[in-house]
Amino acid sequence: MVGLSPHLILRTARADTIHDETEDMGWTGNVLFDRLVGSTIYTCTAGEYGRLGSNKLVQGVCDHLQFQSKAFNKPYPIPVGGSNGIGSWGYINGVDELMNQLQSMRDSSPSFALDHVVFATGSGGTAAGIALGLSLAYGKLGEGHPAAEGVCDSPDYFYNTVAALATDMGLAIDSAAMEEFVRNSVTVHQGKGRGYAVSSNEELDFIVQFSVETGIALDPVYSGKALFHFLTKVVEEDPESYRNSNILFWHTGGALGIYEKGVDLADRLESVSSVKRIDIYQTKTSSTDKVVDLSS
Repeated sequence: MVGLSPHLILRTARADTIHDETEDMGWTGNVLFDRLVGSTIYTCTAGEYGRLGSNKLVQGVCDHLQFQSKAFNKPYPIPVGGSNGIGSWGYINGVDELMNQLQSMRDSSPSFALDHVVFATGSGGTAAGIALGLSLAYGKLGEGHPAAEGVCDSPDYFYNTVAALATDMGLAIDSAAMEEFVRNSVTVHQGKGRGYAVSSNEELDFIVQFSVETGIALDPVYSGKALFHFLTKVVEEDPESYRNSNILFWHTGGALGIYEKGVDLADRLESVSSVKRIDIYQTKTSSTDKVVDLSS
């Protein structure tokens, strides 16, 4: 693929059964896309991931590739979520695009102001890029104060991660000032619910209802979990802070993750999406609510 060979680490409870070939890797969601582009996938359990940590796992695979073949003499390590200084610059560019869109809106509505920018964060890179980008655009605590809905870990974890990423991106201030800057630049909410990639019934109900009403698909791991928590917890617990506000929810993708929840969503989808048979020969005997008679 464009001269590069993708190698991916997958944390899964099925690592051993896949290895023993008692269970197949599968072809659903992100795994399908990963395999379409020829990825080599390395599996580990959640316990192994927690024991070594993502950075050691990534470096270990890089070392393995270098030792294995001269064809892989320059593996490029990408951390979990692409969350490093380089990756976070992508969201700096995203904020620049947002500024251009806001300027276009102000051409017709000069008084328009953005009050809050809300998004999901799972590894910290999105939060670092958007928070620093908005700080560059507006200054500390300026327009569009960002709120990150953490879909895993704790708010303190994300504050520390954003501070480390800001340093990696070239923000040169001492550690005490950095912590104050980060906490002033972004508010992190605990939005993981039952846990990372674990959906509650309420979250799944929300995702289906939101899709039906807006035509926008939210994934259950990131954007769906984040928006559900923001609307049902953050806003409901402090409605006055958000009343009459202009709130931008930044959809950060991840739609392929919804395919993993097909079984969990089945009953909900049956209630909002029906299937009917067209009968052009007047030969179908099914109940009338499942047949559309076009024979006349």
